[in-house]
Amino acid sequence: MRQMRSSLSGMKLHRLFLLVIFAAFVASGCGDASSGTGDSPDEGKKGEAEADSTAPPPVPVNVISASLGTISDVILTTATVEADRDARIFPRTTAMIENILVQEGDHVKQGQTLAVLEHAEEEVALARAEAIRQARKQEFDRSVALLEGELISEVDHEGKEREYIMAQADWESAKVSYDKTTIKAPFSGTITERHLNVGNMARTGDALFTLVDLNTLLIYTYLPEMEWAHVSAGQDVVLETDTLPDGEFGGKIFRVSPIINPQNGTFKVTIRINDPGWRLKPGMFVRVKILADQHMDVLLIPKIALLDDNNVFTVVDDSLAVRAELSLGLQDADFVEIEEGLNPGDRIVIAGHRSMKDSTRVKIVTP
Repeated sequence: MRQMRSSLSGMKLHRLFLLVIFAAFVASGCGDASSGTGDSPDEGKKGEAEADSTAPPPVPVNVISASLGTISDVILTTATVEADRDARIFPRTTAMIENILVQEGDHVKQGQTLAVLEHAEEEVALARAEAIRQARKQEFDRSVALLEGELISEVDHEGKEREYIMAQADWESAKVSYDKTTIKAPFSGTITERHLNVGNMARTGDALFTLVDLNTLLIYTYLPEMEWAHVSAGQDVVLETDTLPDGEFGGKIFRVSPIINPQNGTFKVTIRINDPGWRLKPGMFVRVKILADQHMDVLLIPKIALLDDNNVFTVVDDSLAVRAELSLGLQDADFVEIEEGLNPGDRIVIAGHRSMKDSTRVKIVTP
């Protein structure tokens, strides 16, 4: 019996030994598996570092803040300066030029004598007509006195009256012929050209002078009919020329033609120039800016910030570019009015934004 119990105890010890070895084997296997999955703290930090290194770097951009300002709707065109009044002065009779009293560049008054033609015959005819007129006037006055005293008949008096009237008409005709030999300025202005000299024969078809009124300068320009609703008399105009230093002048629309030319679809606009210093001259080429509309204290951004769809990127939290949809107003060469979509102070990307996508990480750099 004791021998049997000893055998049973030996078998139990053997089984227990096998169980311990199996448990150690299982524990060892689980430990290897755990180390293979990288669950240790050191292995986890290494994985995160590798993931961060694959993210794209932030895009460098330049920004500007949206701000309030004034913007104008400008119609651009070009034109040539012209005088409101200019005239080529022709003689009204054919005669030799006896004297020229003005030269090119001289300013003359209306009615001032510019030249004198040979007039000896006309002077004699006028003197003769004047003498006859005076004689007929005396006879008529005497006839009036005689008629009042009933010393002459009504018929004889009427005859004296007719003679006097005819003598007066002859004198006026002679005076007109004499006056034609004196060339006078039809209006105040500047002599810009003298076409003939003393001793030349002046004929009715040959101009003697060109007279220009430089006090009133105009511009005639033609605009497409699409601008019809944007142009009216009284609107301000800015004129620019490269001919003069600081060559910027003001003006106003003076007249707008009431019709559209069916041949080319344009209408005529007349602009009066404000040039008290008389610096602009007829014939000068100028650039014309018509201020069709103007908005003050409105939100403005540079046009270079606009994308192809007229949206922009705004920078938020100093590091993220977010696409913003806009409603636009007036535009000029450099700026655009923002009606909706932005607020004053919003930072707008103006460089580095052409290839960006919405919510791109950015880095603001100073240009």
